[in-house]
Amino acid sequence: AGFQRWRDIKMKKCLLLMVMIIICGCSSQGNKVEGLFNEGASFFQSGNYDAAIEKYKEALQIDQNNAVGYNLLGMAYRFKFNQTGAQEFKDKEIESFKKAVTLDAKFWIAYKNLAASLYYQNRKKEAVPYLEEALKLQPNDPEKALLLQWLDEGKKQ
Repeated sequence: AGFQRWRDIKMKKCLLLMVMIIICGCSSQGNKVEGLFNEGASFFQSGNYDAAIEKYKEALQIDQNNAVGYNLLGMAYRFKFNQTGAQEFKDKEIESFKKAVTLDAKFWIAYKNLAASLYYQNRKKEAVPYLEEALKLQPNDPEKALLLQWLDEGKKQ
């Protein structure tokens, strides 16, 4: 339970950083997108994952090529899945992370998130290429030992 709480806090801090990246990279239409992502982040921080999902989806309707936005959406679905246990949210989580890595092949955080989603669904073998890419893009990841362990388990599955 303590480890899960630590990971949840760590993920929430990471999400705030991603929102800041979005804010810095927004164009003129980005003001509306920025506002929607900010609203989504506020809802996410307060645990209102349904509202966060809706705001992120609304922003992504405007900016359909925003890899960071899809990663944020994936995180909101992850927390919604953790809250409800409903497989539909895990499926949407994975779909969102896949979209993020499709849009930005250098977005190591999305690769890592996608790999974790697959790993925890016992789809360890499927997680292998995403783990390899995450480690290639971020060789000094602070969780490298864990990612290498997952990689080893995935190759054995």
